[in-house]
Amino acid sequence: MGVLVDYFAADSEQVARQALSGGPGAVNLPYVDCKGWLDELDTMVAEISGRDLSEFGDSEVVVDDGEAAGVERITPETVAALAEVDDARLREYAEGELLEEYEVERITALRDLARQARRLNQGMYRWSCA
Repeated sequence: MGVLVDYFAADSEQVARQALSGGPGAVNLPYVDCKGWLDELDTMVAEISGRDLSEFGDSEVVVDDGEAAGVERITPETVAALAEVDDARLREYAEGELLEEYEVERITALRDLARQARRLNQGMYRWSCA
């Protein structure tokens, strides 16, 4: 089956914890469904932004059920770098990586989620469930 992954925005770690059992959609948080597509956001952001992965630091585990599900907080540096990606750079990256249209749509949605999180002073999180 693999790992299910969603990226979402929330105004506090307490709210983010609510996503543990059913994912962010189950608690009406804004999210991007990345199931079967993207597991490590920081690696992709480093590639798109032209920055070194080491500049972003490590995500922080917010909650882990000890079995299959967990929520991690994405570093503010990663969120900021993603939010700063403009449309031209996104298209250039997509062409260079030969991405499918659905992949471009997801990257755009992730970028927009990062912008929303920054604008609303929220955190961005990764929910995963095996």
